[in-house]
Amino acid sequence: MRKPPPLKVGDTIAVIAPAAAPDALAVESGARILRQAGYEVRIGDAVFRRQGYLAGTDRERADDLMEMLDDPAVRAIICARGGYGSGRLLPLLAGELGEVAAKIFVGYSDLTFVLTYLTQCCDLVTFHGPMVSDFERQPQALPLLLALLSGDRSGWSLAGHSIVEPGTAEGPLTGGCLSAVVAALGTPFEIETKGKILFLEDVNEKPFRVDRMLTQMRQAGKLEGVAGVIFGEMTGCSADANESVKVIDVIRGQFAGCGYPVMVGVPSGHGDGCATLPFGARARLAGQNVTFLESPFSD
Repeated sequence: MRKPPPLKVGDTIAVIAPAAAPDALAVESGARILRQAGYEVRIGDAVFRRQGYLAGTDRERADDLMEMLDDPAVRAIICARGGYGSGRLLPLLAGELGEVAAKIFVGYSDLTFVLTYLTQCCDLVTFHGPMVSDFERQPQALPLLLALLSGDRSGWSLAGHSIVEPGTAEGPLTGGCLSAVVAALGTPFEIETKGKILFLEDVNEKPFRVDRMLTQMRQAGKLEGVAGVIFGEMTGCSADANESVKVIDVIRGQFAGCGYPVMVGVPSGHGDGCATLPFGARARLAGQNVTFLESPFSD
């Protein structure tokens, strides 16, 4: 895997919106917070454009991403928000994105499509972490993100809250938003899971929908040969009041006797979303703890 250099105060951070149209005030607030932290901020041309529910056309959003990846002055790219739409860019990236420099790319939710593409097809370590529109409403997230991106190792050990299947495993981290991972199955851009520690999270999905998506992953062979599985907080993934099945029941049923460790509750992505996970870097899952085994950055 190719690793980016760590971020330094004064570096330029690009803000792009590869998916849904973001709230302009939230982006401007997040950009201001980054500047106050000592970074230069460059906002992509398409961020404030509108094409229905998208931040500009597919071509405009893809051009923003490719321009920021190509620009040597840009040291990190933090997406504005998720929503929907980044998967539409993958055929454009596959046709035009060549050898790109290793640099920091941060996002979650719908950006799972791009995280997976950059990690698998470009051999880049990427970062599943908070986005620019999150910074004002989650002030605790940005300091943790910037500390990790600067090379601070204090965030290298994370804990969940529930062990589903005990055990210890090691492997490169991969994954993202469960519904996005499932949406890519059967395409040229589907996730590779064998030998990996698979991280999955989602928001506001009923337990039966989580069950359906995990069943699809299992039938697609994506839960065979994994080293281990980590679930996020699964915020809002609750049943109606008259239903007894909880999302933890679904997860326990899906992974009962699976033969590898499974843990729930790492706060990355939707929910508190304070933790950042380096996809492509090796990690160890032991019980309810996950520890990064290598730096996600170049020396």
